[in-house]
Amino acid sequence: MALSGRVGASWPALNFCNPVPSAPPVSTLPMPSKSRDVMALVAAATGGGLGSSRGGAGLLERPTFDQSQFDPLPEAQEGGDIGRLASRKGLGSGDSYKVLLIDDPRHTEKLVENVLPQVVPSVTADGARQLFRESRQLGVAVVIVTVKEHAEFYAQMMVRRGLRSAIEPDSNLEA
Repeated sequence: MALSGRVGASWPALNFCNPVPSAPPVSTLPMPSKSRDVMALVAAATGGGLGSSRGGAGLLERPTFDQSQFDPLPEAQEGGDIGRLASRKGLGSGDSYKVLLIDDPRHTEKLVENVLPQVVPSVTADGARQLFRESRQLGVAVVIVTVKEHAEFYAQMMVRRGLRSAIEPDSNLEA
């Protein structure tokens, strides 16, 4: 099959900047009179047309919502965790877990003081020093009591930063 010398002679010219031929403007298309009446009604209902400055057709205003009827969310402790510190008593629920700081000769007071407030937001630097001393005396200190997912996360972050840690179910059923 031989090609002619004129490339694309039998093909229509393509505009590569806009490969899809543009349709004529909507205003030049013939429109039945009933459709014009519908468009006029839509324009009147939407405040001036489909492209008005107020957002166009179909835009609904956000409904107001009164939240005063609901209970307020529980207050977060110092750093934002809703768990409770080991020294504070709360309702004993079956899904509470203790995050333990296990004594290790590699732990220094400075390390514990730096890591614990970063990992557990409700622990302050002073509280971290107290937990360090308690873990040295007793071999273990309860950092926080919280839900299992949070406890696992805190223990994992403590281990990643060089502290020995574990979790165990909170069997303390004090009210």
